[in-house]
Amino acid sequence: MLAATGNDVHLCDVADGQLQLARRKTRSVASRCPLARMNAECLGYANESFDQVIVFFLFHELPAEARRRTFAEIARVIRPGGSVLITEYAETPRHHLLYRFAPFRWLIGHLEPFLPGFWQEDVTARLSDALRENGKALHGEPHLEYCFGRFYRVMRFNLGE
Repeated sequence: MLAATGNDVHLCDVADGQLQLARRKTRSVASRCPLARMNAECLGYANESFDQVIVFFLFHELPAEARRRTFAEIARVIRPGGSVLITEYAETPRHHLLYRFAPFRWLIGHLEPFLPGFWQEDVTARLSDALRENGKALHGEPHLEYCFGRFYRVMRFNLGE
């Protein structure tokens, strides 16, 4: 699929284990898929380096201030007219069976200590604020899809030129 697009994909993670796994999975396209060990709060890329930024299940792992800095970095490295794709837990899933089951709610809060705070966060507002601070803005409403009974969500945000 990567070969068909003509684009490169830059993967970064703070965890060496994740990068080793990515290296094995991208061996056939390694020249088009550079890997870098980086903290999302302080990316080593130049301003407006990317047409698209994809964030996969990261924000719920971070305390609130780290989430704010990560949104700021996304806003810094994305180009005007680009897009941001975020896959994450959905808003507080009050009607989901797993959330209503108190022992599970306790367990997930214990295993994912920053998730309860993330559940309260308005991702669209946080990204909009970060973009505005970088002289950028969202274009239109985000595209939103839910899965696993609205427990997870995929959000696609488009930026104006």
